[in-house]
This record gives sequence, structure tokens and C-alpha cells, in this order.
Amino acid sequence: MRIRKKDRVLTIFAAIFIILFIALIVISVISSRGKKVDYSNMTDEEISTAIKEEIDEMKKNDLGGMGERDRMEYYVGSFITAVENKKYEEAYEMLYSDFRKNYFPTFSDFENYAKTKFPTMISVEHTNFERNGEVYVLWSTLSNPMGDKNSSIEMNFIIKENDLNDFDLSFKVF
Repeated sequence: MRIRKKDRVLTIFAAIFIILFIALIVISVISSRGKKVDYSNMTDEEISTAIKEEIDEMKKNDLGGMGERDRMEYYVGSFITAVENKKYEEAYEMLYSDFRKNYFPTFSDFENYAKTKFPTMISVEHTNFERNGEVYVLWSTLSNPMGDKNSSIEMNFIIKENDLNDFDLSFKVF
């Protein structure tokens, strides 16, 4: 049985149409992944917000590939870095709300505590890690790498991860 010339042409057109349709889908997926934001028509505030959202998304992608202990160490490290850089308000916001109410009812209470109890330069060594239900406990030793050897502080950090890069933190107050 011979295929008529008309049927052959229709088959070729159908195949071309399907190939073009698949190519458009692939191009659409690739372009949405490499999505670039046009900052030229944005205000400074909109640019700042867009950049912050991009950075948060990159952090979430990085954190998603980490294990539990690595994420908890990252969160504690974020807190320690904020304290070390004297960004006390940022560190205060990381604390669990009930913990803040009980130990540092005002921001100035926390700021005074951080200034007097934490070393000015902080080196952290995480010595143990456990998961207890929805919370994680990370045992850490904080020290001043430029201070004397006896200046280290043993601290327990309790972390509750609500979502990637969304956590509440508390610690052993000394």
C-alpha cells in the first residue's frame, strides 16, 4: 500500500509542528530559570527588595542541600556573626519570642548582655548535636582566638527550624 503524497506532506507538517512546540517549551523553561530582573525601571527601594529576595532564594537553595547539623551550625553562625559585628538588633530578632520575653524583655537588655558576655572576636567550636522532636540542640564552645585559653564559654543553642532559613533560637544564659 502506497502512502499518498498528500498524507506524507501532512505527516511532515505534523512532525514539524510537534518539534516546534517542544522547542518552545524547552526555551520557556530555560528562560524562566535564568530569569533576569530589569532594575532600570525600579526605585531604590524596589531594587533593594528584589536583591534581598534573590539572596534569600539563593540561601534557601544552598540550605536545602545541607544536612540537619550543617543547617543548625549555619543558623548559630548567623547569630554569632551578628553579635560579633555588633548587629545586636539582627541577633535579637533571631531569638525565640518567649525566650526574649523571659530573659531579655527589651532590646537594650539583650544589647547590654551581648556586649558584656560575648567575646569581641568569637571563634566557635561545635562539640555535640542532638535532635529532640522539633528542636535541635547544638553544644558549642565560644572563645576569643586572641584572648587567653581560659576565656572560653560553653553554650547550648536550641534551634527550632520553621522552614529553610526561618528559625527561632535560644541559648544557655550565663
